[in-house]
Amino acid sequence: LKKEKYDIIHTHKSKAGFIGRLAAKIVRVPIIIHTIHGFAFHEFEKPPRRILFIFLERLAAKFADKLITVSEPLKRWGLRLKIGRAEQYITIHDGIEIEKFKKVNIDIEEKKQEFGIKQGELVVGVVSKLWEGKGHRDILKAAKGVIKKIPNVRFMFVGEGYLREELERLTQQLGLSENIIFTGFRRDIPEITAIFDIAVLASYYEGMGRVLLEAMVLAKPVVATKVGGIVDVVEDGKTGFLVPPKNPKALAEAMIRLLSDERLRKIMGKEARKRIDTRFSAQAMVSKIEEVYQELIKRKEGILRKRR
Repeated sequence: LKKEKYDIIHTHKSKAGFIGRLAAKIVRVPIIIHTIHGFAFHEFEKPPRRILFIFLERLAAKFADKLITVSEPLKRWGLRLKIGRAEQYITIHDGIEIEKFKKVNIDIEEKKQEFGIKQGELVVGVVSKLWEGKGHRDILKAAKGVIKKIPNVRFMFVGEGYLREELERLTQQLGLSENIIFTGFRRDIPEITAIFDIAVLASYYEGMGRVLLEAMVLAKPVVATKVGGIVDVVEDGKTGFLVPPKNPKALAEAMIRLLSDERLRKIMGKEARKRIDTRFSAQAMVSKIEEVYQELIKRKEGILRKRR
């Protein structure tokens, strides 16, 4: 940083964000911006770890000229925890490259066969790292109730993580091995998402829930927990259903409602795609970030001129 003499440093994520902001402050980078996609702790976190991370976030916030949050609930949570000042914050929703997803053109049945999914079977998709806080155990418990009502359904867990072995054991204990697929890490997320009938995210906290955007742009209705920035993304009862976290029963009921009604899935899927088109494009996100850059460049014009 010292060698290149950057005018703007824009950091992301918790660990990289802390190190990057600290380094930028030490070498006196004029403009420091940090995007908060989510904190490294959640509301159910054990106190020692939670207290440490809140302290570090408060410290790093002092080094930033602007804090961008990807959702309003995330901004409110940060302020409630005294991480930064109100005037530092601005909310800019995550955006996705809509055209990239709309260009997905695959043979759905052929893609299903790749995973051993039979014709006529419904697919519930769960895309996330197999980590704590993502609610995978809740989804598996809910799946048992769903499969009792709708036997011709397969659950796809797309992603890798340290919980995989435990989740595979739980799958066997619940007697769900015939209906559950663990794909591991995949690069073809758009193509896999295209075969879902519904997408599910059962996190205990999310800054935004980007995987929901990726499902919704492909006209997939969603079932998600009513936490964090998810409430900015999903319109309950219109683009999908929101349920309380850590509640397998409510999760199962919402999934059953969608899986048992093809017409409802199509209606909600269309509304989901419309919502992404109007509110969550990458182009809109980039334009708003550029505005933040221009505002800070204007504010620090004198300092920047001296560096030339």
